[in-house]
Amino acid sequence: MEEKELRSVASQLSCPEGEFGLVVGDKMNVLNQFISNKTIEALSAKQGESIVEVGPGNGFLSIPLLDVLGKDGYYFGVEMSDLMAAEASRILSDKSCTVEILNGSCSEVYIKPSSIDGVIAINVLYFIEDLISFFKQLRSWVKPRGRVVFGVRSDRALNNLPFAQYGFNIRSTDEIEMLMEQAGFVSIASSVYDEGMTSFGDVDIPVDSVIIVGRKPDM
Repeated sequence: MEEKELRSVASQLSCPEGEFGLVVGDKMNVLNQFISNKTIEALSAKQGESIVEVGPGNGFLSIPLLDVLGKDGYYFGVEMSDLMAAEASRILSDKSCTVEILNGSCSEVYIKPSSIDGVIAINVLYFIEDLISFFKQLRSWVKPRGRVVFGVRSDRALNNLPFAQYGFNIRSTDEIEMLMEQAGFVSIASSVYDEGMTSFGDVDIPVDSVIIVGRKPDM
């Protein structure tokens, strides 16, 4: 791919839009199935909890989480892309839990402080410039002992992706954990899963999932 095409791919992954954005959303559902499942598994949501997902895309991969929350649960999806927010609202409209899709950034939407049991974000951290401010925003939302779970690709895997040099903030797991600690999270731990190889054009690239968890301390 030429640089213009790589920049377009990176931009669409950050904030899908237009007709191609719908294609990107569907493609992400295929490529991110494993990392999404592992992130949701690490969250260990329970029936009736209130959960925020930052960057749910079109919402398809979030369905298992909503099914766990049940009729007494609350799911908030914070989505930057107008297109993906509309798709998520449509796809998740028949779930039994209360669903609210908030279209905007974390700093633009309102979620009541200390009201959320858990937050997840999958393949989102690369697109955040000020990660400490982002983590502090999430920390303000969760209850004491509330948990956060981030699903990311390792810096090794990202450095092998040609488009990741355009607009991605590539950080090591150690750096992410350090910034989480500086933002006030505790009990931080990570797990790494090897997903094997994926194809990008004519090139086979190793892919992995890094699942990082943390908690807000007791007040």
